[in-house]
Amino acid sequence: MKKILLSSLLLIIWSCCTYALAENFSKNYHYRLIKDRLNEHFDPKSGNERLSNTFDNFILGDLAKINILGCDFNNVEVNQENINSVLNSIGFYEAYAQDLKKYHLSLNEFNRLYYFDESELSDLCINFNYKYIIQLNNHELMIPYDNHLIFYKPLSDEDESKINHLNNNEQCLETKQGEMQWTDTCYYNNMTILDVYEAMSLNPYYVFRSKLKAGENFLADYEDKSVDMEYKWSGNNKLTITQYFGGGVTSYTFIYKNNKTKLITVHSAD
Repeated sequence: MKKILLSSLLLIIWSCCTYALAENFSKNYHYRLIKDRLNEHFDPKSGNERLSNTFDNFILGDLAKINILGCDFNNVEVNQENINSVLNSIGFYEAYAQDLKKYHLSLNEFNRLYYFDESELSDLCINFNYKYIIQLNNHELMIPYDNHLIFYKPLSDEDESKINHLNNNEQCLETKQGEMQWTDTCYYNNMTILDVYEAMSLNPYYVFRSKLKAGENFLADYEDKSVDMEYKWSGNNKLTITQYFGGGVTSYTFIYKNNKTKLITVHSAD
């Protein structure tokens, strides 16, 4: 039973921290969900918070490929005539007419279309939530889903720099797994606790929404993510963030020493 619970928790965490990975191009772009464009169909107050959270992921994309949970969006159309042909074949304009009108969108605003080759997909990918991603001329991404359009915007240059700085300075040890618990340890050279936290806060998975002030302890709770959080400092060079979820507890311990930050992440299943 414990093994089953652990496997389930691993699957949940993996799905929550989904990245859309793009390959074979020199420039990657990170995207975040534009929440204020979610209509009432996805509004947490309507009881559909699960749908909202499904799309509240961090997307990394380029011009060649987007990969989500191992499923490749690697067919790319850039010719407007071909894009129009594909979208017509799936009844896109009729199904999404209301949102297209709402956001003043037409074929002229579509820059690139990513989609699955369903003949080469696993069962997981065939049953994926959506099949197409449209890149707009303003570099936003648009996902057609259940007759509604979901939008993502690229991060600012400043935030992109923070993410790249985090990734370039990261050195992680092999994950240690115990009974109902596993631990990750990473080091970030030339980065303070605040540097690491701010970069990680750009990824919705971590739910690092609160602003930090060294030495200031506080509590926070986020109903949309069903998590209660505790921030506790030990001096100015050690911070522990504990997240209490319905299915377990995750703790992040940041320790700054010798011009680098050590981060110990412990996931524990109930």
